[in-house]
Amino acid sequence: MKLQELIKLRRYSEAIADLQRDLGRNPDDMAAVEGMALVLRAKGDYAESLSFFRRLAGQRESDETTKLLVPGSAAWRIDMACLCWLSQDRTKAIDLMHDLAAGILEGSIKYGDAAGGMSQGLLLYYMAITSSLPTEVSFALDYLRKRVKRGFGQIWPTPVARYYLGEISFDDVVEAVNRQPTLTGPLAAEKHELGIRRRLCVALFHRGVRFRAKGDEEHCLAHMKKCLALENPLIEQEWYLARYEIENANVV
Repeated sequence: MKLQELIKLRRYSEAIADLQRDLGRNPDDMAAVEGMALVLRAKGDYAESLSFFRRLAGQRESDETTKLLVPGSAAWRIDMACLCWLSQDRTKAIDLMHDLAAGILEGSIKYGDAAGGMSQGLLLYYMAITSSLPTEVSFALDYLRKRVKRGFGQIWPTPVARYYLGEISFDDVVEAVNRQPTLTGPLAAEKHELGIRRRLCVALFHRGVRFRAKGDEEHCLAHMKKCLALENPLIEQEWYLARYEIENANVV
């Protein structure tokens, strides 16, 4: 059974045992290292998951071919920053996320998401709002404003950034959630559903953050709960952060 299916079924111990066998045969199997990072995060073992993401980042940054083909890559750094947050090391998390945004601005980091590094700005805003750091909030909004001005238009998650900046309504974000390029092939319907679920997860989470910024914690947590109610899309940091918010708030 595929790793994603085992995680979906919450058969974490089985997935970990399979990956441990792979690593026993080859300790440098980066696919198995990545699998361990993902399943441990899903299981909630954040500190251990972080150790595997650090291995991935170290391997990526030391690979000469990668340096040549994708200079300025900062792979796994967003994952690591969020795992620091989930592990209660908020200062480290904010520092890492701030550095990712600053690196994009100064050009030392050249690769981010499809929208040119929008995600780190969105997540930094969440962390800054939650930690009540007005200077960091201003930096995050200024960063998002600069990225939006570069003309990424409707490339996801640019609509979420524009919502934070007050340029569009949440209804417009929902419209962007449901917007999907034409897909073909036997897995088209499955990819369509996953794409919508991933975008909806991000949209609901940041809608909640917007309520928190206004001092409305009740509606903030209500949207975190809606985000968490979605089937875990594995990739989106927002799902894990929503789970963290709900667990710490004891929302039922």
